[in-house]
Amino acid sequence: MAKTILKKEDWGGLTIIALLAAYAFPPYFIYLMTMAALTEFAHLWTTKLSREDRDRFIAFEIEFRKGYKLQKEGKTEQALKWYRHLENKYADLPQGAKLATLQIRQLAGKTPNVSKSSPKPKKKGR
Repeated sequence: MAKTILKKEDWGGLTIIALLAAYAFPPYFIYLMTMAALTEFAHLWTTKLSREDRDRFIAFEIEFRKGYKLQKEGKTEQALKWYRHLENKYADLPQGAKLATLQIRQLAGKTPNVSKSSPKPKKKGR
């Protein structure tokens, strides 16, 4: 009774599929498709917002447009005031608060008479 490798080893279905895939496709293709699948799974896992968060972010975007319109009309002081209001109102929504903060920094850097919302980091001495 001759024992072959198939008879003396426990072969699972995934092992057989992996061997057939390695035979049919080049290794770099299998690696590429595996990495693509893992990356997409990670993307779906990390970017899922709840319905409430999504609705809140949409509400933020609508209010953010008001500040943007003020900015485009040249009403920098009013736009800064509006963005600071949004920064405080949406402090619990990280994406919204960060967008408002970035807009404040951009506008405050362009207007010399307006105090900035956050202090500049101190320079290190030599």
